[in-house]
Parts: sequence; C-alpha cells; structure tokens
Amino acid sequence: MKKKLSLLLVMLLAALMLVACGGGGSEDAGTETEGETTPGETTEETKEGGETITLAVWGSSPAETEALEKTVQSFEEKTGHKVQIEVITDNFNDQITARFAANNAPDVFYLEAYVAPRFIDSAVLMDITDHVPDQDDFFQPLLNAFKDSEGRLYAVPKDYSTLATYVNVDLLEEAGYTIDDVPADWEGLVEFSKELQSKLPEGVHAMIFDRTMARHLSAFHATGLYPETEDGKADFTSSEKTFAYLQSLVDGQDEGYIVNPQMDLGMDSAGAAFGSGKAVIMIEGNWVLSALHNEYPDVNYAILESPTVNGQKQTMIFTVGYAIAKDTDKADVAIEFVNYMTGEGQQMWSELSGTLPTRQSVTEAMDIASNEDWTAHIEGAKYGTPWTSGIYLPVIAQAFDNNFQAALNGDLTVEEAMQAAEEEANAEIERQQ
Repeated sequence: MKKKLSLLLVMLLAALMLVACGGGGSEDAGTETEGETTPGETTEETKEGGETITLAVWGSSPAETEALEKTVQSFEEKTGHKVQIEVITDNFNDQITARFAANNAPDVFYLEAYVAPRFIDSAVLMDITDHVPDQDDFFQPLLNAFKDSEGRLYAVPKDYSTLATYVNVDLLEEAGYTIDDVPADWEGLVEFSKELQSKLPEGVHAMIFDRTMARHLSAFHATGLYPETEDGKADFTSSEKTFAYLQSLVDGQDEGYIVNPQMDLGMDSAGAAFGSGKAVIMIEGNWVLSALHNEYPDVNYAILESPTVNGQKQTMIFTVGYAIAKDTDKADVAIEFVNYMTGEGQQMWSELSGTLPTRQSVTEAMDIASNEDWTAHIEGAKYGTPWTSGIYLPVIAQAFDNNFQAALNGDLTVEEAMQAAEEEANAEIERQQ
C-alpha cells in the first residue's frame, strides 16, 4: 500500500499540469474548513442518531460553492447527519494523497476521472459497485470513467462537460454561408475552414483549436490509436490515420485557417477569441457558455455536435465524481450522502450550480435538452470519451503536449514528434515502475 501511495504522489505531481477541470495551484497548499475545525471534528450537534462525515472539495466559483452548501444542507435536514465541508484551495490531489498516506483521509472527496485510475490502483477507495442504485440511469460513459478493468465502480459522477462545435453565425453569413453549410465531419470541416478563410476579413480566422491531448483523445480512439496500451506503455506511432489527423492541425496552423488562441492570437482562451470575433468556429466545452452570456452577450452563435472523425461520432467528456475512502468508519453515512447528491439531490445541485446532471432522468426532468445551448453537449454524454485512461495517462499526455508543440513549431514532422513523445513517455514510465 505504501509503495503504491508513494507512486501515486509522484504521478499526481505530473497530473497537476494537465487537470482539465478542478483543483490545483501553487506549492503553498491550504485547506479551509467551516469553523476552522480539524478533519472529523464536529462543530454542531447532530440530531439524535445522526453522524458527521467529512467532504473534501476544491475551491470553486461563488455560485458553485453556494450550490454545494445548499444541497448539502438539504441532505442534513432530510437525514439528521452533518457534512463538514473541507475546501482544499491548492494542490488538491497532492493533499488527498498525503491524507491517505497519513491515515487521515476525508470520508468523501471529489475525484476527477483523469486521476481516478491511479487512486483505484492504489486500493484506497471503497468499492461501491453494489451500493449505487439505478446505475443504468447514468450516462454510461460517465459511470465507466470511474470503473476498474473488471467493471467495479469506485466513484459516482456528479456533473460533467463535453466538447461541441460553436459557430459565430453572423461572421459565417457575412462570408456567404449558413449554418447548414458547416460540415459534420472533421475532414470536411478542415476543408470548409480552408475555403472559409479566404472570405474572412484580416485578423479573423476560420477555426481555433487546443493543442493538448486532453482535447484529442476521442479523435485518437476514432482513428485507431490508444495512447496508453493494455500493458501500461505509451503508443503514438501505430496509426497512420492518427498521423493524418494531427497533420491536418499542423497544416491548418501553417496556413492560418486553424489557429491556437494563445500561441497565434495572444488571447487568454478560446472563449475570449471566439467572443471577440477573432474566429468563426471553435470546438469547446460548455464551461465557455458563462463567458458568452455575460461577457459577449451580442455574439450570435449556434452549437453543433463535435465533428465525426474517421466516420465515428466522438467528443471529449470531463467529469468529476464522489469517491469514498475505503477505510472510513462512516461508510453507511458516506454512501447515503453520495447517493443523495447524485440522486434525489442532483436536480437541486444542477439547477443551483448550472452544471449538467449525470442522470438521464434528471436531465429529462429539468428539460435541459430543449435549450439549444445544451443539446449538443448532452448528446455528447451518450457516446463521448472521458478524459481518463490508465495510471500513466499524466505522463503520456505530458509527453504528447511537449512534442506535438515541436511539430506545430515546425521543428519536427508529425511522425518525428510522435516518435519522440512515445520514447519520452515510455522512458518516464520505466523510471517510475
């Protein structure tokens, strides 16, 4: 166990640079707990028969913080139990790992799909396979993100984001096209973007893209590449179709019709570039909607599903679950809490936080799909690829990001960059084993 926990800590140090959503930050870690109590200490008396459990979360927006507190309060009022919320403000995964090593883990904590395989492999999580009701009600890719190779479940997804294709309708129409002209397949979208670029004013680009592996794993799968093999090695060189997919990004950047907002436009984010009219098309997550509504309310946009790749539907899913420490002495209450937050209480959480519910029944009850902003994102939850793989995904993703950048810079060919990424990742994996 200690050997596995030590390896977990090493791996999560690399993971911090790649977190798609959630905690992270500076080396000076901090934990904020209501009432400045220590983990496990109770600040209020519970109702007769009630117990207190600890819930570790990362810092979030004021809206999400309030949503969590209100939903937790509804659980407390219903059950008589108390939930002590511990907000870990920096280096969330490192702190959770250290807490396990010190036998002081929270009863329940947020778990990103990205790092779930490492925690599962370390045998520190409770197997909750037989304790979660109505599992068929969840969007299955979300639930599968927290299962081991034998199909055992170790966390329950609380919410999620997916990628979709955003189109600036006004810029598109000014160039002489309509939304119906936008191809639904990647190959067609690339060719369309090249054609569209010639009809756009200076300083406006057809499409923007993210260069990190977190945005492209589903496309890799669609082209037959699984970067982490079954034996835990890196593979970036076995699929010619993946080379062609990556080459299309390099070619697009070279010719200026597919650009990166940070590298090529000097913008902080894809949402800022899209919202300020620097791009007609972006493939982004639903987290960008808040900025579009609040900071760029005049942008007339439409949202389509992510393009197919190699004839297959694909998109990326980013999800977070509730996990329970295996050695908790409050197992029954922890299970009751997780089931409430992802069951009876999920609609309250989703409505207050503005996040997408992971249960299909809650999605239908909230009638979210009738809102055109959400339709494509919800569809993606049915077939998308969660940002998770195996225990060495952080190492493999970092190697890809390092070396694909060299291809984008023109320092290496795509094939050379992927060979270098594979060698770099496998050398680091061998070092850590």
